Amino acid sequence: MNITKDKLLVVAGADTKAAVMDSLRDFSNLEILVADTENKAFELIYTHFFVLVMVDETLPHLDIYTIGAMLMSHRSTYNAPLLIIADAIAPKQFLSDFNALKVDYMLKPIDRHLIRAKINIFYELFKQKKAVDQSLNELDKIYKKMANQHAMTVQEEFSRKEMTGRSVIAAGQIQQPLRILQGSTNQLLQDKHITPKIRSGLASIKTAADRITLITKRLTAPPLKSKHVLMKGDDISDPDHGYQILYIEDSDEDFRIFNHFIRGVVKCKVYQAKTLEEAVEILAGKRIDIIFINYRLPDGNGFDLLSKLNQMRSDIPVIFTLEKNTLDKGPEALSKGAFTYFAKEEISAENIFFVLHKTLKKARIIREAEDAQNRIIMISRKDLLTRLYNRQCFEEGMESEISTAKRYHTPLSVLLVDFDRFKETVNKVYGYETGDAILTTSAALIQSMVRNNDMVCRYGGEEFGIVLPNTALGGARMLAERIRKKIAGFRFEAGATLLRLTVSIGIAAYDHKSGTGVHDLAKNTLHALTSAMDQGGNKIKTFIQ
Repeated sequence: MNITKDKLLVVAGADTKAAVMDSLRDFSNLEILVADTENKAFELIYTHFFVLVMVDETLPHLDIYTIGAMLMSHRSTYNAPLLIIADAIAPKQFLSDFNALKVDYMLKPIDRHLIRAKINIFYELFKQKKAVDQSLNELDKIYKKMANQHAMTVQEEFSRKEMTGRSVIAAGQIQQPLRILQGSTNQLLQDKHITPKIRSGLASIKTAADRITLITKRLTAPPLKSKHVLMKGDDISDPDHGYQILYIEDSDEDFRIFNHFIRGVVKCKVYQAKTLEEAVEILAGKRIDIIFINYRLPDGNGFDLLSKLNQMRSDIPVIFTLEKNTLDKGPEALSKGAFTYFAKEEISAENIFFVLHKTLKKARIIREAEDAQNRIIMISRKDLLTRLYNRQCFEEGMESEISTAKRYHTPLSVLLVDFDRFKETVNKVYGYETGDAILTTSAALIQSMVRNNDMVCRYGGEEFGIVLPNTALGGARMLAERIRKKIAGFRFEAGATLLRLTVSIGIAAYDHKSGTGVHDLAKNTLHALTSAMDQGGNKIKTFIQ
């Protein structure tokens, strides 16, 4: 199977090209394209999409402004990262003119380790942006699908109402001539002098008129019972257990009517709550799939419950029921979070089926959109390599737990874990891909050793941060020692080689007396970590005030 690789463009002469290619030997997922003239670079820029463009400014007959203009003029590269290899940093005017290109500099002579690190950073940023773009595209597709289905639903409802209205008008118009026809037929049938053949014909006319009368009555009056049959393709298909429906209605009679109609439409169990307080109790104790809310209630109105549901971040679909004289509240209900509304006087099995069908379809689309949004949030908050929370989340977690520790006067400890001599013993010898694999394995090992309410994050390159709520220094030291021993005793794979690695760990605790802030707590933990590494590594140090 052919796998399309991401591309990197190197515009350089032979010496710089050799140094760059040597630095990139571990990046198997990158395809390196090379240009040694402006024209060749121009051709490649306009025919490929690049993760990063590297330009040796000292290449003869090359104008970095021309290269910048090329990148800015092409849709695929107008905001591409540009890494310039030069003898000196460019003037501020260049950085200002080509700000969109995310310009970075590297001075000669080329440091292979530095250039590898820079490319690794740019490539990780590219992969994150690519993942976000994919989620945004997915979200855009869901939005368009949602908009199209909404338009179709509105059109279907309009068409249904228009057809119903025309049928009712036609039924009303036919009633008077139909009554005249029935009256005349009955009179003729009472005449004893008509022949049997005519009597038979009149009887047929009377039967047809009676059937037409029955049809017009059905058109002009809501049916008492619907015989709508749900098909497998319907979106309203029942879950295996049946739907759990809550109807907040203080009128027993209205509830019985609703219960009668909805049971003819869908397999379900219907709960009644007569007040907002009862509704909240039921929602707290049962898994409810759909909520029907009457606007008028003894202890408030339906809007009060909508507000409560929003506070609870509930995603249960809500349908408002209104008397005809309060239908003006319908749009307001929609603005406050209801899915739809209908008039209680128009309740029927057909109407309930239509409302449920539309509501469940809308709820499903909204859930899909929220899932896509959650994936975007996850990408922005998590490290793509280790799947741990990132440094921003680490700092946010510390801030939240410091607030909790202050409020309840509980202990709080923080750990920073860093590999000893990782770059020298792993990255430089076995390559960055092996280093990434070891970091991923280590993240899983550490995550398996903490409690559910502890937060493990990737703090930096090879550093992991751990926030330990409700944990004093003694408990933090015990966990740190378990992590140190676990890493030291683990065999990490590097191709056919098994590596033994060690970590150093710094510990600091929140000081209730001084009221340590996020910045100070992180600084104290880092100070303890540095002390452990300076003393030879494979050690645990605690910051003492």
